[in-house]
Amino acid sequence: MISVYKHKAIQAASFRGYASQDKLFIQGRISRYRLIKNNPEASAWEQLSDTIKRIFNTRVPDVTCKISLLKDTFFTVSNSAGYFTLETDWPSPDFPDHSCWLNADITIFPPDEYIIENQCIQGEILFVSKNQKFIVISDIDDTLLLTGVRSLFYWKVLYNTFLKNLEQRRGIPGAPAFFQRLSQLKDQKDWQTFVFYVSSTPRTLYDFVLTWLTRCHFPKGPILLKDFGLSTLDKGANRFKSKIAWIKHVMSVFPTIPFVLVGDSGEKDFFLYQKLAKEYPDKVKAILIRDIPLVWGKNKLLHEMDKFKSEIPFCLFKNYKEARIWVQKNIPELVDANES
Repeated sequence: MISVYKHKAIQAASFRGYASQDKLFIQGRISRYRLIKNNPEASAWEQLSDTIKRIFNTRVPDVTCKISLLKDTFFTVSNSAGYFTLETDWPSPDFPDHSCWLNADITIFPPDEYIIENQCIQGEILFVSKNQKFIVISDIDDTLLLTGVRSLFYWKVLYNTFLKNLEQRRGIPGAPAFFQRLSQLKDQKDWQTFVFYVSSTPRTLYDFVLTWLTRCHFPKGPILLKDFGLSTLDKGANRFKSKIAWIKHVMSVFPTIPFVLVGDSGEKDFFLYQKLAKEYPDKVKAILIRDIPLVWGKNKLLHEMDKFKSEIPFCLFKNYKEARIWVQKNIPELVDANES
């Protein structure tokens, strides 16, 4: 069907959502159909073609979406950027008795002038129990994935984004194992730690980021990317045009759970996390920052970090082995007591 009516075909995608025993949040996007191969070993030309299709994919507004979760049904409509959002109070009597992933059935009702091959798609929602001990929020860029964000005129970022395939994108050594350790506590369901990923990457590249995190064996978690372009013109959508906006939103959904924040010294993660710790002193349990050498303004950054160490548990680490040792010493309840 898609090949015959290609000019009328649309597609739907959902993004991992999250929920507490009070609130529910999930998003997705409706866009024109584009064949994106997402080949892990794509040539530079194929990767460039896929990335351009992702970024400039034509949005489809005013599409009704029905979202069914457990015994509840909700309706929402895609905005002018093609994004649909379900954000609602959710006093459901059917909560699971522990944190887990829930499947949501999403049905798309396109206008008459469009066709859609998969009218029903499935969304994933992370339900976090109020008994959960921690939530970890981690930056992606140069914390997990080498991006070159400190390069002159961001040329490395552009080169990596547009020309490097999944197989060529390099991660930070030891990062997957570190986060896996945090998320695999034994014999204590409520002590399992879930990881939320935040990034300045445009949300149109969501599928690429999701595939990369999965291929590198990072723990499964919601992926929160920035809104760019027309999506920020819609009322309410511009809440999510920054990392701090996403983090504050997650904190608002889970008001009783403490957070551990992980980032790097290459951008402004420390100052962002410092601001959050001062604004929410009872919610930020600890801050870990990966040290990137040869960062401009490093002396000022180190000075601010030294002043901040007395306010909250803080770690500046060179590698993830150092980070693991620091966590074992300073937040022992965050890691498996039986691991060596």
